[in-house]
Amino acid sequence: MEIISSEIQAKEVLRNYNDIVLVPTMGNLHDGHISLVNKAKELGKTIVSSIFVNPLQFGFNEDFDSYPRTLENDLEQLERAGSHFVFHPSEDILEDIKKRKASSLSRKMCGKIRPEHFDGVVTIVGKLFEVVRPQFAVFGLKDYQQFLIIKNLITLSDFEIEIIGSPIVREQDGLAMSSRNNLLTHDNRLLAPEIYKILNWIKDNISEKSNENLIKESTELLQTKGLTPEYLKICDPDTLEDLNHFSGRSLIAIAIKLGDVRLIDNILID
Repeated sequence: MEIISSEIQAKEVLRNYNDIVLVPTMGNLHDGHISLVNKAKELGKTIVSSIFVNPLQFGFNEDFDSYPRTLENDLEQLERAGSHFVFHPSEDILEDIKKRKASSLSRKMCGKIRPEHFDGVVTIVGKLFEVVRPQFAVFGLKDYQQFLIIKNLITLSDFEIEIIGSPIVREQDGLAMSSRNNLLTHDNRLLAPEIYKILNWIKDNISEKSNENLIKESTELLQTKGLTPEYLKICDPDTLEDLNHFSGRSLIAIAIKLGDVRLIDNILID
């Protein structure tokens, strides 16, 4: 496995490859990230993973400084998983970067709480696409809104890249794997599985109750445990528009803060 540390080096090393699958990450890797590498191996012969904690997607008073950084362990995991290259640039990659605006989907759900977050995401992802020039890029579906926004980035730009979504990987108690899980206090880690439980409760009752009542009752259930969602939605999985009733395809999505840690999760009914 070769480590690439600059844009110039990346363009030089990768210029003759035409079968690249990119796996973008911010490091602090877990089994969810490794599942993205495994998905990438199904799609192409040359796997390029990236590790970059992108300051552009963190808002004021968010957790950029405390975001876990575990480079040595990350590199060991990626090598074992079969990544051929790791692109690990410094913040020099942000110099003269082309600023991009996320699609209108960015104004929904997480975008209401983090208004500049997705602009930062598409700006750095666009840069990675320009430098690495992959044929495929793999993103986890835990960040489902991000997945849709990246797909729109491809539609609205001249990138010839296929965006692939990879299923959520969960802990044994159902909590969606996330680098931020490591920041949870002991007590909040014990509470965190309630997030997935409530999503499943909505899924199990979605054909029996109105969506309005499902949201109301599930929010009340969470509040009995001291949890108040930033949002809890049943929406169209393509447009993220709220659905008034179950129509077959639905995305049940939630964001919730446990102490200082913000967690997201979803279940897709397809």
